[in-house]
Amino acid sequence: MKRLLISTRYSLSAKLSLGILFVVATIFFLALGYLFVRSRQIVRQEAMLRAERILDNINLRVNYYLQEVESATQNTKWRIENHMQPDSLLAYSRTIVALNPNINGCSITTEPDFFPQYGRYFSAYSVRLDNRIETIREGEYEYYDKLWYKTARDKGIPVWVDPFDDYNAGTLSSPDMIASYCVPLFVNGTISGVIATDLSLKRLSQIISKEKPYQHSYTMMLDSDGRYLVHPDSTKLLSQTIFSGTDAAERPEIIALGHEMLDGKTGSMKMDLHGTPCYIFYQPIANTGWSIALICTEGDIFSEYHGLIYIVLPLLIVGLLLLLFVSFKIVNHFIAPIGTLVRQCNHLAEGHDREPLPTSIRPDVVGRLQNSFLTMQQSLKEQISHLQTVNDETERRNHDLFQANELVKESDRKKTAFLQDMAHQIRTPLNIVFGFTQVLQNDYDALPSKEVESITSTMQQNASAIKRMTDMLIIASNSDTQTPVSLDDEVSCAAIAQEAVDITNNAQPDTTKPELQLFVPDTLKIHTNQAYLLAILTELLNNAKQFAGDQTITFKLESTDARVLFTVEDTGPGIDKMEKERVFRQFVKLNPFTEGLGLGLAISLQYAHLLGGELSLDSTYQKGARFVLELPK
Repeated sequence: MKRLLISTRYSLSAKLSLGILFVVATIFFLALGYLFVRSRQIVRQEAMLRAERILDNINLRVNYYLQEVESATQNTKWRIENHMQPDSLLAYSRTIVALNPNINGCSITTEPDFFPQYGRYFSAYSVRLDNRIETIREGEYEYYDKLWYKTARDKGIPVWVDPFDDYNAGTLSSPDMIASYCVPLFVNGTISGVIATDLSLKRLSQIISKEKPYQHSYTMMLDSDGRYLVHPDSTKLLSQTIFSGTDAAERPEIIALGHEMLDGKTGSMKMDLHGTPCYIFYQPIANTGWSIALICTEGDIFSEYHGLIYIVLPLLIVGLLLLLFVSFKIVNHFIAPIGTLVRQCNHLAEGHDREPLPTSIRPDVVGRLQNSFLTMQQSLKEQISHLQTVNDETERRNHDLFQANELVKESDRKKTAFLQDMAHQIRTPLNIVFGFTQVLQNDYDALPSKEVESITSTMQQNASAIKRMTDMLIIASNSDTQTPVSLDDEVSCAAIAQEAVDITNNAQPDTTKPELQLFVPDTLKIHTNQAYLLAILTELLNNAKQFAGDQTITFKLESTDARVLFTVEDTGPGIDKMEKERVFRQFVKLNPFTEGLGLGLAISLQYAHLLGGELSLDSTYQKGARFVLELPK
């Protein structure tokens, strides 16, 4: 020990190392203390954000399943109202359950004596039991007084009712507790019954319990009366409320939490539950009157933080020892620079000029000399690199010039071909118009009226063809400067589809007439630009007429929840698989001997994008060609 103290006293390296260690350790401990305090705050904030995101995900998942039930019910409601027959009600009840695996059961109940042949009671009921679905006419009991029927009937609007036990003596019942989405049915403006679609409370609990941010966290859900719908303690479900067994004087925070959740508010609270500090995050479930809460213990939230302390302390001790060792080495390095510089110069003298010298941060003459050697070496390397870059750039530019020259040649070829095709396309109808003009001029008085009418009709058709080609050329020339169009026209989908069919039939009366198939109600309307939409539909029908010949042409109008689909399909020769990528390009004609300039589909695609939709070629259709225009509702 005495020798070590003497060595430290006379060693500049040891003194500098200990001085550096003292300063660094002081700053380090101060910074580390602040870091731990600040990190605890950050961990708490991050944990709360994480819990809130988990709760949002749970809420979204619950809303997804609730909306699935609502959508399945609402999408079938109008069918039921249009087919109020006993067999139809049984079939619709079964269909809703069969097509929606998250739906537990469905009942369609009519008003008393709605079907005189069945007496006062009629209810079509389907329920999912294990892996099968049973559908029956329910037994006769007073379901008109039941909450799921009475609430929807009295309010006259769709409602969610709180979960209940579906058991009814003498008839088929769900084995699980269920929550029902109830929608009143109307016939001729008069209520005719109620459709109630059931979601299993057990299924709802499984959905909620999937998300668990921490080991001991759990989720609970309350109905509009404060009863537990979801809770780890199954004995509390529907039998106790959040206020049960709680003394308002001793636990006011729980009473406050219950009122916050029942009022449909969103927030978080910190309180002790069963002697454990916990953070509770809560928010309402839309359109139900229910509320959901996520409970996370403080120990779970800060478990990683506490574990970090036991890791950091040993690392801190090891780090200080390493710092002492490194400091000693650094000091030794700085007091022995001459030998290092000599070794570096000898290394360069041996011909290792390509290996860069290390940069010195010393401001003295040794450091400046070392950096001067490095600067000279880098300058030589930069000059050589610059020459190589110039050679590479010259080679690249020569290659680019060659490609540009080839593109110019190809552009000239395409321009010549397009001008020749355009001249041919315009000359043919123009010659017809000119020829008939001479006939009318020379022999008008001698021609029968029907022949004059036929001639003028032919002239009009060819003039329209010339106008259509010139319009397409103008539109194509302005495609890069197209501005957004107004979408304020309220358009009947069925009416504009029929109008497009009439226009194409009048323009080409002797060709195959499209078969219009409507799978949407006549009342379906969308906001769009009527002129652009009509232009797209007539172009698709004209194409089908041109290429289908005497084959079948089908024009379908369908819809989904968010979009309207206009489908034009034919059983003609179709489009080759290799050519399907080119059909929407400007001036592309897959058959050079057909009429047209190769602009119709390109302009139609451009119009579809301006309308907020999409025009596509269905590659799965093999019997000919099928084009689908999708527009938002």
